[in-house]
Amino acid sequence: MILFFSAGSPYARIIRILARERGPRLEEQEVPLRDPTSPLLPLHPAGRVPALLDGDALIAETLLILAHLGWLSADVAGRSRLGRALSLLDGIAVWNREMRRPEELRSPAVLALEETRAARILDALDPAEFDPASAEGTALLCTLGYGERRHRVWRWREGRGRLAAWFDDAARRPAFSETLPPISGI
Repeated sequence: MILFFSAGSPYARIIRILARERGPRLEEQEVPLRDPTSPLLPLHPAGRVPALLDGDALIAETLLILAHLGWLSADVAGRSRLGRALSLLDGIAVWNREMRRPEELRSPAVLALEETRAARILDALDPAEFDPASAEGTALLCTLGYGERRHRVWRWREGRGRLAAWFDDAARRPAFSETLPPISGI
């Protein structure tokens, strides 16, 4: 199986970490995004990552890949936690894309909405409920890690000592270090 990824994608990083820790070991192929010559486009016209090629089938989207590889929690509570972590990540991704626009084109309403949503989600979760080795724990870890390296305007640690301690402990995993994204200017 081949996993197409971008080094900056927290969605792909979730799969990359779990594959290193659980197997199967996936062949990884980094692809450019938003590039009309990307080798991913003939296989996946949307050109989004992560995308997993398993034989002749291409499976895109983190949740579908997690399900395909059997990494989703079997219990409702675990899936609920995964939903919260991915909702947080989706909002952060919107916030980050908005921040990448020229300042005069940014929407203050979108920025305020996503910053507020992120704070609300973090304030409502208990890090002790998230097993770092689970899909939901890895999703939360990758979301917070995205904030550390790719969306540094997000001050998620402020006033959240328990969450910061959870992150620092979980981030010691070798697979986390092996998949560090490049630092962004935001």
